[in-house]
Amino acid sequence: MMERLAGIKWTNMEGHNAHAISMSRLMVEYLRRASLWAEVLGGPPKWPIFDIAGALAPEIQVDPVVAERLEDFLIAHVGGISTENACRAAVRWATLRDTAGIQLPDLPEPFEPLIVMYERGGELVPDESWAFNFGIRRVQIKPWREHLSAEPAVALDPATLDALDVAAS
Repeated sequence: MMERLAGIKWTNMEGHNAHAISMSRLMVEYLRRASLWAEVLGGPPKWPIFDIAGALAPEIQVDPVVAERLEDFLIAHVGGISTENACRAAVRWATLRDTAGIQLPDLPEPFEPLIVMYERGGELVPDESWAFNFGIRRVQIKPWREHLSAEPAVALDPATLDALDVAAS
């Protein structure tokens, strides 16, 4: 996960503008997935970005070398606290997921839509009205239960995401 985060162009405003539709759908899909995990946890400790791995298995920690590398990377390349927290949570999730003997609920990977969104357009920060603004589209952050859905908001494959953006242009 650390390598994936390091490969993102975090100030990619061209990508952000060109992929506004797909990025907004990816955010909706993240919120849907996070709400499914929040339901398993009996509610999130924080919403909408929260440490799912920490809530499930607080004893599992990121390797200190990776944690230090992540913090150095965040300081150098990522500016928004919500994005920084999402990156920390995604790395901790990857650590939990890769830990032998851990049994996780049969739910979709929680952070994959966020990482794909970052890969398509860099950092995103919520605005003061509790929404994520994608220029031509906003995604309202509602209470977690209002994002619950069994149906995915969007497929994460590049062809589907590109088609959304082409159709909007």
